[in-house]
Amino acid sequence: MKHTLVLAIDIGNSQTAIGIYRDTKIEASYRLTTNEKTTSDEIFFRISDLIKHFGCKTKDFTHIGLSNVVPQLERPWIKALVAYFNKPVQIVSAKNCLDLSIAYPRPRSVGPDRLCNMIALRSRGIQNGIVVDMGTATTFDVLHNGGFAGGLIVPGISASMDALTEKAAMLLPVSLKWTNKFVAKNTGDAMRSGILHGFLGQLDFLIKGIMKETGMESIPIIATGGWGQMLLNHTPIIKSYDPYLTLEGIRLVALGGNGFSNSEGEE
Repeated sequence: MKHTLVLAIDIGNSQTAIGIYRDTKIEASYRLTTNEKTTSDEIFFRISDLIKHFGCKTKDFTHIGLSNVVPQLERPWIKALVAYFNKPVQIVSAKNCLDLSIAYPRPRSVGPDRLCNMIALRSRGIQNGIVVDMGTATTFDVLHNGGFAGGLIVPGISASMDALTEKAAMLLPVSLKWTNKFVAKNTGDAMRSGILHGFLGQLDFLIKGIMKETGMESIPIIATGGWGQMLLNHTPIIKSYDPYLTLEGIRLVALGGNGFSNSEGEE
């Protein structure tokens, strides 16, 4: 039986997640800082270092998938990947999402990471559910009857902290850790309590609103993204956390997609 070795890359606004899958199992994952000014040469050598660290050869990889929400980085990443692996790259898009139906008048405007989350959820046999992806932005995306029904986007936890400290001269950044008190006795805890408990209140309100509007009850709600695990044990509404959900969607598109790049980094 021939095995697959898939490289899945998720370029986000703040971080780039990279996963290496052997068949359906993720064997290694890495996180890089997303740099909008990085060149294809820099990407080439960073990928080369990761693959050497993993301990395999470029010819061992059978499929490569890419999801990207930073448009200016698509060309250098594709150019570097094609040059290094000498293989086509499956790029997740509204036209390359395994026939996932998209209830948007302009499907191309949907972020590919959001599509990946829906594809991964659907692959588990789930027809109705919600994915809450907690990164730079927090997205609430709805799978309904096996298709992407839409969702909503709010500022992420770290983005809220950044906005607060940039606009208020007397407020300095603090580490975000849980405080059990709502009524804080110092400024740092006041910010922690407001941001974290405030997000939980927002989370609860929005998910209940989605369920009421769609008529879906008792559906799976899965969290992913960097902040998901931190919040998991503080809210009863989310019972499942999967840090690799987006990468799993990319893996599936890498295996079964219909769109690829050429060596010039063009679709």
